[in-house]
Amino acid sequence: MMKSCILCKSESSSPVFNENGIPIVECKNCGHVYSSYEQEEHYEGYWDGENQTYDLEWWDVAHRAVYSDFISNYLSKDSGKLLDVGCGLGFFVKSVLTARPKWEAFGYEISTQAVEFAKKQNGLTTVYAGLVQDSKLPANSFDIITLWDVIEHIPKPHFLLEYLFTLLKPGGVLFLQTPNFPIQLGKAKLKVMLKGMKEGVHYLEAKDHVNNYKMKTLAELGKQCGFIKPEYKVLMPILSVSGSKSKSAVFAKLLYYYFTKAVFVLSFKTVNWNNTLFLTLKKP
Repeated sequence: MMKSCILCKSESSSPVFNENGIPIVECKNCGHVYSSYEQEEHYEGYWDGENQTYDLEWWDVAHRAVYSDFISNYLSKDSGKLLDVGCGLGFFVKSVLTARPKWEAFGYEISTQAVEFAKKQNGLTTVYAGLVQDSKLPANSFDIITLWDVIEHIPKPHFLLEYLFTLLKPGGVLFLQTPNFPIQLGKAKLKVMLKGMKEGVHYLEAKDHVNNYKMKTLAELGKQCGFIKPEYKVLMPILSVSGSKSKSAVFAKLLYYYFTKAVFVLSFKTVNWNNTLFLTLKKP
């Protein structure tokens, strides 16, 4: 069981949600939220499994809009070098190479099965299996490093981010994308209120999302690892709802995105009701 906060080391916490017997708690000192479930540090089971199949409508088609939005916002230079950590099936790396052919894009993924798919099905030659910390990549060599839906899975993220800091060029950018915990908590509580607590339903994914971030705590994590100038944006959503192909559900999700983006802009980037946090940090 995780007993202390990763940001301030305090062991004083209070429960905010209980997911099928697993308490999710909030640090009383700094407000960071974490699951009491003790996941192994380098969990390989997310992509792996015998006769594993992948929902390509979700991992490819539904993600195209947010990947395109990212490229438009952050890859304005004609050329550069990008590293995607936890690259999964490689669709983001493929998107970068397609949209920005003068960029070099690399991926690292702990799952050998996912990397095999990325190489064989997506035709990628610059994705590698293993821990990026063991990669021996050259220091000060990347313009931007991305982590899509990765940071929430890592019990002790400081070690990873401190290593990635060394890989970035001075002035380089670290991009973190992760669920926006306060909004996800509200949705989880609403599900329980309407349908009760059931096995197999997505609430807060207490066994997978072992650290849950707010704007303040995600920026604080970056600061503790040497990064500066935290900046949030609201990017396009994944154009699917829990794997559903319902057009009305996607339309509702888009309406919510435009609403939250307007609130974010009008509040001078202080109020973020979006489902997802998109944060960039810089290496001095």
